[in-house]
Amino acid sequence: MTDDTRTRLVRTARALIHGSSFAEVGIGDLCREAGVHRGSLYHFFPSKEAVGLAVIDANWELLKAVLDESFGSQAPPLERIDAFVGGFAGMLTAARDRMGAVPGCPVGNLALELAGRPGDASRRIAEILTAWQRYFRDAVAEAALLGHVPAETDPDAAALRALAYLQGITLMAKAYDSPALVAEARAAIRALIQAASTPDPTPGPTP
Repeated sequence: MTDDTRTRLVRTARALIHGSSFAEVGIGDLCREAGVHRGSLYHFFPSKEAVGLAVIDANWELLKAVLDESFGSQAPPLERIDAFVGGFAGMLTAARDRMGAVPGCPVGNLALELAGRPGDASRRIAEILTAWQRYFRDAVAEAALLGHVPAETDPDAAALRALAYLQGITLMAKAYDSPALVAEARAAIRALIQAASTPDPTPGPTP
């Protein structure tokens, strides 16, 4: 058995899952499309869930490359977030050109199907979403230090709002087959970040 076989299985699984769903893709479908015997698949993956975990990791590597490119620049922090949203929209556009329709978020799709199940997949999805959120959090924290957002802005709340909105608008982009919805989300995400200020716990005087 070679790593080429494993790579082919993961690549084929990604295409099948994003073309339908994890639930609809069977082991027989995967083996037939990849051109391998079941024994070859089970050499690398003891279960269908293990295949799903490998697809999650592969999807995260692709997404992380876009994150690293956008957030690793020397641009101001909020512009880095804008750049990522644009890059993410570009990734969805490329997938639409290749597949004929917007497939949705490569992480979010599987999160909907696998999160909450017992096992490693649910844990891994939580780790990925936390890591993704951290990119936003660090950028917002830097923006607050630079005075680009209010000093009382809560970076964790802002990051969670930004990621939640991005996941929601990506679902809409899938439903309407329009990656432009994601590209146009930058202003809304900035507004959510600006609004994520920690309220003063001490009530002011009654006028």
